[in-house]
Amino acid sequence: MKKYVLSFLIVVTALLLNVQAQAQMKNVTNDTDNSDTISVTGYMNYPPLGYIEKRYEGKNEKPYFVYRSVFKEIIEDFKQNTNLKIAYKYDPNTSEEAYLSEINRGGIDIFLGAYYDTQKFHRTELIYPSILNNPVTLITMPETASKLKNLSQLKQMKGIACSQDQFSDYVQKKIQEYPVEFVDTPYEMFEKLYTGEVDFAFASQYFGIIEASKLGIRDYLSFSKQVIWNMPLFIGISQLSPNRKFLVQKLSSYSENPKNKTKIEQKLQNIIQEIELQNRGVVPPAFIKQENSDEQTSSLDLLTQEDKIQNK
Repeated sequence: MKKYVLSFLIVVTALLLNVQAQAQMKNVTNDTDNSDTISVTGYMNYPPLGYIEKRYEGKNEKPYFVYRSVFKEIIEDFKQNTNLKIAYKYDPNTSEEAYLSEINRGGIDIFLGAYYDTQKFHRTELIYPSILNNPVTLITMPETASKLKNLSQLKQMKGIACSQDQFSDYVQKKIQEYPVEFVDTPYEMFEKLYTGEVDFAFASQYFGIIEASKLGIRDYLSFSKQVIWNMPLFIGISQLSPNRKFLVQKLSSYSENPKNKTKIEQKLQNIIQEIELQNRGVVPPAFIKQENSDEQTSSLDLLTQEDKIQNK
């Protein structure tokens, strides 16, 4: 009899321990969500960090759209590791602001490429560490580059930037310390720079390189060697997402792995090279004087140690 009682107690104890373990696991993985689908969005027109690409299929070349982002590598790895479904939210006719409103009310789980201490991302929890940086560079004509020795000279010149560029609030404030005009398109920015209406342009490095390549004018411009300001990029999780704790835990672990950082940086370079290749041979706009085509790109090496601005 004692033998049966002992066996019964062992079975009950094992069951209780199993239930307790499952409860603990549930807490760790955040009560899981009400759905097995994670919704993701990001920049709509900011390659390589996020953009909508138009493609064609079939004999009739029916157009369709796909969402591309250097951060999709992270999300696809996450999908494979968790077996959850991913729904990318993008529409050529919908603004980023509309999607950010969805993030702020918990309607979308993830934003790809959020900035620290920036108002429009105030309702997102950032995944640390940052897995990628978005440096700001200085762009000039080669003849201007040869005259620049430090950043303070720029305050006596005319500058420009593009409102399509994506700057953190910190960088926006720093740009305001210089005489910089904002224009609506990269075309306007580069035209004013090339024709001498302005002396320099501030641009995030990848945006500047890609937009200059699209116009076929990258070889006519000088890009600074040094980072003027650095903008760390983060995966942002909606603070109201029902999956928040689960996503933060999983994606933080991913970001902490140095191999993943290296993989994303390589993916970044691959996308930039792909876009440059697609635009090779593009005829430059009319404002480019073809007789000056021998004025090829050079790099600015203009910052003294005192002028270098610490990364933020």
